[in-house]
Amino acid sequence: MANQYPQPAWSGPGPLIPPEAVKRAVVLIFSGAALAIVYGVVDGLTAHNTVFYSYSSSPSGTRVHQANSLASGIVAGIIQCLLWLWMAWKVKAGRSWARVLSTVFFGIFCVALLVGLIGAVAHSDAILVFLITLVEWGLGLAAILALWRPESTQFFALAQQAKLTNAYVPPYPSVPYPGPQAPGYPPQPQYGQPPQYGGQPPQYGQPPQGGGPQQPPS
Repeated sequence: MANQYPQPAWSGPGPLIPPEAVKRAVVLIFSGAALAIVYGVVDGLTAHNTVFYSYSSSPSGTRVHQANSLASGIVAGIIQCLLWLWMAWKVKAGRSWARVLSTVFFGIFCVALLVGLIGAVAHSDAILVFLITLVEWGLGLAAILALWRPESTQFFALAQQAKLTNAYVPPYPSVPYPGPQAPGYPPQPQYGQPPQYGGQPPQYGQPPQGGGPQQPPS
């Protein structure tokens, strides 16, 4: 009968080591995560200057608007940073869906870059935010290109095969089934041990015990 489960080609004993392209992508993603925090702080400060300042008539009102916009920018930066770190973690683990999701996030970031360019043209205070966004976009582009290299594709395929290996292939040597024995039957022998039959083997010159044939009465 043919085996119904796929037989993976990779069955290495240790963890799968990512290639240089994946390692480089992970470093770029970590750099993008750090830059996301800087982007959040700068965006919060410049949002105060470009949006809220014209609606503030008192110094106290200006400080309130500045604090709110700064807090919003930091929260947005933290969310971006966590997304970068999440992708770095899963990409390093060899999850193929993380590479696809990173590409989707990069597509959304391209739209954000276009919005930042429009904001930089309309407001001179938003130029610094656009420059940081541009650097962050460049890090994302370099990471995506590294993740879709042939050696990276092979790494993700091998990681998937290793996952199937751990799921379907039992450990070696095989362990006997530890389930309950049927009532009325002797326990099954362990692997590598000869089967035992009822009673001890007879000594030399003694009749067999238990299972031997009975002599008819005279």
